[in-house]
Amino acid sequence: MVHVAMHARSRRERTLFCLRLGFIVLLLSLGWVVGPLDAVAAPQFERDIVPILKAKCIRCHGGEDFHAELDLRTLGSLLKGGESGEVVVRGKPKQSLLLQRIIDGEMPPEDVEQLTPDEVNLLSQWIVAGMSTEKPTQGLTSSFVSDEDRRFWAFRPLARPAVPRLSDMRQIRTPIDAFVLRKLQGHQLTLSSDSEPVRLLRRAYFDLLGLPPSPEAVDAYLADTAPHAYERLVDQLLASPHFGERWGRHWLDTVGYTDTVYYDGNTNYLPGYKEGFIDGRWRYRDYVIDSFNADKSYARFITEQIAGDELVEWRGVEKMTPEIVSTLAATGFWYNGTQFTGQEVEYTWSFLHETMEIFGTSLLGLTLRCARCHSHKHEPIPQEDYYRLLALITPAFNIENWKVPSKRRLPAISSREKEKIDVENTAIDKQIASLNKEVTVLHRNCELRLQDVKFSELPDSIREDVKVAFALPVKDRDLMQRQFIEKFSMDLLVKPAEIEAGLDMTEKSLISVLSSKITTAKAQRGSYGWIQTVYDVGPPPETRLLKRGDYKRPGRIVQPGFLSVLNDEHDIDPSAFEAIPASSGRRRALAHWLTAPNTPASGLVARVLVNRVWQHLLGVGIVPSSENLGKSGDRPTHPELLEWMAAEFVKGGWRIKPLIKQIVMSSVYRQTSRSKVSGVSNDADPLTIDPGNVLLWQARIRRLESEAIRDSMLVVSGLFDPTEGGPPVRLKYSKDGLVSFDETLLSTPAAKWRRSVYLFQRRFYHLTMMGVFDQPMVAGAICRRNASVVTLQSLGLLNDRLVLEKVEHFAKRVSRVAGESRDKQVQAAFRLALARPPQAQESEWSLELLRQQTELYRSELPTGPKAAEKALMHLCRALFNSTEFLYIE
Repeated sequence: MVHVAMHARSRRERTLFCLRLGFIVLLLSLGWVVGPLDAVAAPQFERDIVPILKAKCIRCHGGEDFHAELDLRTLGSLLKGGESGEVVVRGKPKQSLLLQRIIDGEMPPEDVEQLTPDEVNLLSQWIVAGMSTEKPTQGLTSSFVSDEDRRFWAFRPLARPAVPRLSDMRQIRTPIDAFVLRKLQGHQLTLSSDSEPVRLLRRAYFDLLGLPPSPEAVDAYLADTAPHAYERLVDQLLASPHFGERWGRHWLDTVGYTDTVYYDGNTNYLPGYKEGFIDGRWRYRDYVIDSFNADKSYARFITEQIAGDELVEWRGVEKMTPEIVSTLAATGFWYNGTQFTGQEVEYTWSFLHETMEIFGTSLLGLTLRCARCHSHKHEPIPQEDYYRLLALITPAFNIENWKVPSKRRLPAISSREKEKIDVENTAIDKQIASLNKEVTVLHRNCELRLQDVKFSELPDSIREDVKVAFALPVKDRDLMQRQFIEKFSMDLLVKPAEIEAGLDMTEKSLISVLSSKITTAKAQRGSYGWIQTVYDVGPPPETRLLKRGDYKRPGRIVQPGFLSVLNDEHDIDPSAFEAIPASSGRRRALAHWLTAPNTPASGLVARVLVNRVWQHLLGVGIVPSSENLGKSGDRPTHPELLEWMAAEFVKGGWRIKPLIKQIVMSSVYRQTSRSKVSGVSNDADPLTIDPGNVLLWQARIRRLESEAIRDSMLVVSGLFDPTEGGPPVRLKYSKDGLVSFDETLLSTPAAKWRRSVYLFQRRFYHLTMMGVFDQPMVAGAICRRNASVVTLQSLGLLNDRLVLEKVEHFAKRVSRVAGESRDKQVQAAFRLALARPPQAQESEWSLELLRQQTELYRSELPTGPKAAEKALMHLCRALFNSTEFLYIE
C-alpha cells in the first residue's frame, strides 16, 4: 500500500474537501469522468500531468526523499510504482491507488496545497484515456530519456564538420590549427610562435616516451637540417617500444589497474604480508603495452578487453598460442574492481558495482554509479538501464556461482600440455621425495650416533630412564618422564650444524651424490604461468533491479540491454545476444554496441578517447572533465575540433598513433610556453582576454608524473634498465610507512632500476618518492592526475635514499663524460639533465657551488678527489630539484 502518513484535518476542512470532490467520486464510481475523452482532448503527461505532480507531489516523491519508494518525477518511474506495486492502472481510475489516496485526502500532506477538483478530474481523465504521453513510449525507461537528451552533443552519432577556411594560412600546419585559429581570431588573438627546437624535442620525448632525450639524440636532431626533420623525429618516437610503456600507463590509470586485485587499505607491513592474488596479473599490463606499440585498432583493443574469451577458441586447443594467451589476458580489464578473499555476498555485489563504475568512466566517460540506486538525477540514465548493462556481465560474474580469483585463473598453456607436464612433474616429485628420504636417513643415523654420545654422559642411574622418556610419544610420558625431558632436552639436543660436522666421509659422499640428483631432477620439472582471465561460469542468471541498490531487496527481472540514450530503439533485438559455444555472447554484444559504425555509442566512445589523448598532449582536455562527457560534465571548449578529430579517428580505423601524430604535428602543439608576447595580434592582450588559456594561444607548462620523474632520474644517472614486460618488481613496506625495493625478491640486481610501469603496484602504497609526487591512490578509474606543488617534494629530492643513490651515479657519469674539468662537468650535467647547455649565469652559479662545496669537504676529507666528487653530487642534486627537470615546457 502507498504509505503516506495521515495528516489530521479539522472536521470542517475534511467536509469541504469531500464536498468538492463528491461529484467526481460519484462519477468515478459509475465509471464516468468529467469532460470529453476524444484523442484530441485527452490529457497529455508532459503538458497536463507533470505540472500537477511537480507542484503537489514531488516534495515527497522525487525531491529529497521517495516516500514508500514512489518516484513521481517521470512517467517511467510513475509506472514502476512503489513498495506496494502499481499506483496507476491504465483505463482504471478506481484501481489506481494514487488517485484513490488523493481523493481520500491522504495525499498530499496538509502542509502542501491540495489538488483542486479540476486537477483531480484531469488526472482521472488521463488514466481513463490510457495515460497518454506526447511521445511514444517503448518500455519503462523511454519517457525518462527524451529526444532532447539524445540530441545532446556527446550522445549523437559522429558528424564530421568542415575544416574552417581562413584567409591567413601561415600558422596552419594541420586542420587542428584551423579550428583553433578561427576561435582565436574571433577574439583578436593568434597562436604563439614555435617553441625552441630543444624544448620542443624534450616535450615530444616526454609526451610520447615519458623519457628524456640523450645528448646524442639532441645533437642528431639539431644537426638534421633537411626538410621534415621534426616529422621524422615524431615517427621515430612513435616506433619506439617505450611508446607503449608511456601510453599504456595512461590506459592503466584509466581502468584503475593494480597488481593486486584484493582490498589494499590496511597498513600491514609485516613479513609474509600477501598483497593479493597476482599470479599472471601482469599479463594484462603487458597486453596493454604491446597493444599500444602495435597500434592496435582501438575498436579491437576494447573488444578484446570486454570479450577476449569469446573471440578466440581456447577450450581444448592443442597449443596455447601467444595470441590466445594475450587475448585471454586482455579480459583482465574486468578485474580492476576491488575483490575480497571471501565470498560474502555484500563483497561480491560491491565488486560488481565498482566494475560497472569503472566500465562507465573508462569507456563511455559517464557516471553510472548514481543509477545503481535510482534513475540518474543529472544524466538521462534510468535505473533500469544500469541493470540492463549489468546483465551483460553477470554470466561471468554470477552471484550464485561466484569464483574467487584463485579459482578463475587459467594455465598459460593448453589443458593437454598442462596434463602432460603435471604427469611428468608428479613422477619427478616422487623421485625427488625418494632421494630426499635417503638423505634424511643418512642425517638421522648421524643424529642418533651423536645423541648416543650425549646419553653416555648422563649418570648410569638415570641413563636408561631418560632414553625411554625421549623415545616415548609426548602423550604417553608420565610425570617423571616429562621432568626428564624438561631437564635434559637442551643438553641432549643434536643441532643441525653438529650433524653436518658429524657425518663421516662415506655419508658426505652419498649425500653429495643424492643432492646432485635432486638438483638435476628439479631442473627437469616443467612449469607454466597463469592467466587471469574472465569467462562465463554457466548459463546467464536472472538479473533483477535492486530497490535503492540494495541486493537484499531484489525487484523485477531486467533483460540485458544498453543505455537508452545511446540507442535509436529502446527494445533490443534478442539476436544481439546470440550465444556462442560455452558462453552467452553478451559481452561480445556489448563490445559490438560500443564500436558499431555510425551509432551514438561508438561516437561517444571515440570522443572520450580523443579527448583524453588531447589531454595527455596539451595538458587539459577539450572537455576538461575527461572522466565525464555527460550532461553533468564540462562543455567542450572547441566542440567542432573534438567532433572532427573523433570522426577522423574512426575513419582512420580507430588508430591511436596517427591521432597522436596529427596533434603533435600541429602548430597548436608546437607553440612556445615562454614568450612574453605569446598570442598577441593587433595589440590584443591574451592575458586579459583569456587568462586561463582556454583558447590555446600558448602552450601549457605541465608537471611530469611521478613515473616520468623517477624514470628520468634513472636515464640521466645511467642506471636505467630497459627490460620489458614480465612479473613486477617487488617492493618492501616498512612499519614506518616507507616503501622501497625488496632486494631479496629481485630477479636481477638491476631490476630495481627498471621502468616505473613495471614496479609492483598496490592501491594505496607506492614507492615513497613516487607517492610524494602524486602517484594516485587507485580506487577506481583515474582519468586525470593531480599535480601538487608542496615542500615535501623538494625535501624528498634532497634527502630520499633512493634519490641520493641516483644522484651519486649521476655524478659518476658526469665525471666519466667530462673528466676533472669543472667547466666540462657543468656542461655535461646540464646537457644530461635538461637536454641543453647552461646559460652564462647558470654556469657561474654552478661553478661557484662546486668551489664552495669542495672547500667544505676538503676540511673533512684529506684527499682532493673525494671532496670534488662529493661537491659534484650537490650540483647533480640541485638539477634534479630544478623546475625545468620536473616540468614539460
